[in-house]
Amino acid sequence: PAGRKRDGVVCHDGPPAPPARHAMSVPLSAVGESSSSAGDDKPLIPATVASPLPPSRLLTATYVAVYLMVGPALILVNKHLLKDVGFGFPMMVSGIGQASSALGSFLALRVLRLQPLTCAKHVTWPFYLRNMVVVGGATAASLCFGNAGYLYLTVSFVQILKAFTPVFVVVMLYATRVETPSPRVALSVGLISAATAIASAGEAHFNMTGVLIMCAAETCEATRLVLTQKLLTNLKFPAMEGLYYMAPICAGWMFGLAAVLEVPRALEKNAFSLVAPNAAAFATAVVLGFAVNIASFLVIQRTSSVMLKLLGTARNAGLVLFSAVFLGEEITPLQGFGYALSLAIFGLYNYYKIKGL
Repeated sequence: PAGRKRDGVVCHDGPPAPPARHAMSVPLSAVGESSSSAGDDKPLIPATVASPLPPSRLLTATYVAVYLMVGPALILVNKHLLKDVGFGFPMMVSGIGQASSALGSFLALRVLRLQPLTCAKHVTWPFYLRNMVVVGGATAASLCFGNAGYLYLTVSFVQILKAFTPVFVVVMLYATRVETPSPRVALSVGLISAATAIASAGEAHFNMTGVLIMCAAETCEATRLVLTQKLLTNLKFPAMEGLYYMAPICAGWMFGLAAVLEVPRALEKNAFSLVAPNAAAFATAVVLGFAVNIASFLVIQRTSSVMLKLLGTARNAGLVLFSAVFLGEEITPLQGFGYALSLAIFGLYNYYKIKGL
């Protein structure tokens, strides 16, 4: 079959692709959350028509609903394992989800053959080791530090601090000369910093160790995005294929470091004896780890990666409210004001980025 050339690299696509909205190719920066094509901008239900959703839009709404639920569910399950169960080893807990994603994507692509591997001939072992392993290391570090934050901070405060991520991304892109922010983007980033500082000042259970860990997580996330742009610019994978290549690397980094840094302590504390009595919680983490990535993939297919980013922001805000109402976590008025302000400015930041202002 005919291939297409991208900056010197040809990725053979196999059979002709279906319409673009259903066969979206996204960069590896979109894998695992994280991570720009236009989707259908029509309302789910026209304002003047009181009728059931068409099947295609009902399917999109279902995927969005699943995405909004599985991410917070995984966060709460991981926090339960780390804090309530007492299995305080964030590398191993993070590795559970990546291992299940690696297995699931392998079964989907190699066993069930749900879609072809479009760039398999170009992902050689030298390329894999030189580029993708580096990006995978940054991804693994971001996930591990992110989970470690729950050992010291409340769920709600961690979500509030995530609003600060664009600041690290813009600074890192500018420092490495990958991208220079426009004055409007730079201003919005400065305002996000101020709003997050206000929210942090209002935190009733502030912990400096936890805040520094979250800063490390966001620095690693920004590094991941920069490395993706610098090292993988010639390849754009379909999301499931990106997961197939990246999840094993992340799992390898996590369990490899855990073998040195966490397993000896876990053996000393007999922590593995906690697995059997809490098998249901660990099994749930396995399922949700893969479900989060699949849900992201399906939402991007049906809408766009921009919509995924906006839904992720809304999801974090919903988790903050859930933590306050159902988990009894305290959110002070000052903290609530700072977070609401940062969300509003984050929306402005996304608008400037999308429009290129």
